[in-house]
Amino acid sequence: MDQRHELTDAINLLADLTEAFTAALFLRERGGENLKAVAWYTLSRSFRAEAAIAPSEGLVGYVAKSGRIVDVDRYQQGATATRMYDEDEGIKAFLAMPVGEVGVLVVDTKNRQVFGEREKKVVRDFAKFFAHLVMHQETSSREAMYGRILDLMYDIENATMAFADPRDYYAETLDAGRRYTGLSMGFLCLLHPGRKQFTVEAVEGPSLSTLRGRSFPVSQGLVGWVLREMRPLTHSRLNPLKGKSYLISPDEPMRGYNAFVGVPLLAWRSLAGVWAFAGRTERLIDEEEERALQLAGHRVASTIDHYRLNSVKGS
Repeated sequence: MDQRHELTDAINLLADLTEAFTAALFLRERGGENLKAVAWYTLSRSFRAEAAIAPSEGLVGYVAKSGRIVDVDRYQQGATATRMYDEDEGIKAFLAMPVGEVGVLVVDTKNRQVFGEREKKVVRDFAKFFAHLVMHQETSSREAMYGRILDLMYDIENATMAFADPRDYYAETLDAGRRYTGLSMGFLCLLHPGRKQFTVEAVEGPSLSTLRGRSFPVSQGLVGWVLREMRPLTHSRLNPLKGKSYLISPDEPMRGYNAFVGVPLLAWRSLAGVWAFAGRTERLIDEEEERALQLAGHRVASTIDHYRLNSVKGS
């Protein structure tokens, strides 16, 4: 079962048991402190499903920061004080509990002035359940990530040992990186000797094939930034200017993307180029995944240097 569906099914059950106006699970964003709703049931049209809530911001943030239960009978404040709604909803009772150290579980109602003791116990039990479920899901996600890392290293090593033509090697390594990142596009760029320009040596995936073989200055685009800084760059969610993307060039045919990760190709600390991946779907890439991609990039760079592939221009 999909992990998000498990959370949503449990929230729906909790809402039924408590006759909730809204039942919502907020979890801390990965690598941050802010909270976002990950599963919810609501009858409200103003529920802030996409909004981040900072610790101590509103009642939800207060519970996250303090670790204390907030139980408000005969709720008198406007519903916006919870930071869950954009408009007042006439809430009559509000209950929020910490979910371990990872989030907050909230239930409110418009049907009555108080939550009974049985309902409060149900919400406490669900908070404990969600804490265990989230920990289990995080463990499963990390195990799956380590499996993808091993697959990436195996695929890169296998491509290194078996290629006969540089173009085949580039295609196999980019395909391995695309499978690893889950992004639709991959491109490998090689730095010119003067370090002022780079060539798009290989492209896999849609939209950027017309850039293959062309050269661009390192002063532009996300790829140019990686070359100039000689360090990885990851954006899990981007909002490019309308009609432009600037992965490589403002003239590229790609129109719109949501995720990018690029790492320098370093062979014994000598910069050979960049391999990068992008796609239209949002993809959260954490530091450990980025480091693994960089490590695989070192292997690609050493192969390019050893076989002098950068002296062969792909077509």
